[in-house]
Amino acid sequence: MSTTSPARQRPDTRRRSSLTVIVGVIVAAFLVAAFALDGPGAADGDTSALPNPMGGQALPAPGTASDAAALGGLEVDGRLVEMGAVGLGVTYVPGWELVNPTGEDVVVTVGQPQVLEGCCPGPVYADGTLIEPGDEVTVPAGGGTLVQFPLQMHPGMDGWHDLAVPLESGGEQTALQVTGDFTAEASA
Repeated sequence: MSTTSPARQRPDTRRRSSLTVIVGVIVAAFLVAAFALDGPGAADGDTSALPNPMGGQALPAPGTASDAAALGGLEVDGRLVEMGAVGLGVTYVPGWELVNPTGEDVVVTVGQPQVLEGCCPGPVYADGTLIEPGDEVTVPAGGGTLVQFPLQMHPGMDGWHDLAVPLESGGEQTALQVTGDFTAEASA
């Protein structure tokens, strides 16, 4: 009668456990890589909801956001979006959430987008609706409104850009600002 000692079973069991861990790590890495390919800042990978009046590929703006601002009782985190080097021929969509922590609706007037350096500001959207300069947007009490500013540059429009969207509410003013170096060498 042949019996297998417990000492002989352990190495085989350890190999199977190690193999299970390795396969699990590979599957997890594959899933992370697959979701990362959807674009920087795309929480669920669906970029179809981004406003894209320029056509082509649209991506959330990469880079960093800094500089909080207050406006008529509203809070804006990340007022300055610094995209860094970005590609030509791609629509990048910076977005800012105007948060209203008050108990009253707050009305914001959206001004004419400004070119501080570079060229060609894009249109402005509030909660997915195109906003014309001078239009008012109501941010509901206890809620928020997403302001987006799609930008796309082509050859001949490359280089450093610094653009702003002025906002006014209750006699206070601020500007949502985005910078980026549009270049053929940068890839989307």
